[in-house]
Amino acid sequence: MSITLVENGDACRMIFDGSITYEYWAEQEDIIIGAMRRYTSFEVDLSGIQEIDLCGIHLLGVLHSVGGKNVAIVASSSIVDQASKRLLASQRLASIGRAARRAEVLNSCRSYPHSNSAEAAA
Repeated sequence: MSITLVENGDACRMIFDGSITYEYWAEQEDIIIGAMRRYTSFEVDLSGIQEIDLCGIHLLGVLHSVGGKNVAIVASSSIVDQASKRLLASQRLASIGRAARRAEVLNSCRSYPHSNSAEAAA
């Protein structure tokens, strides 16, 4: 696991190599935060990633969301692409499941017999 920082003025190219996993998460987070304090824009090269887990995906997501338009992924790897697709698919399935549960609750509420005030008075 390594992150190499290549400085170019106020910009930085982050070259990831090896694993972005829970095992290295804290160390990688420190490197990324330090770089974000020193530089204003980033090119991210993920082509050397050989292993990534949910913590790694989350770490890259935080980098991208905090850096916004100043972060550009310039190279990826098949491992990162596959993990991202699996995560996206599982999020879609989870959101579909939540929507289905909401629909079930709404339908059960609609079919529940309600008495109106005229029937209740009789």
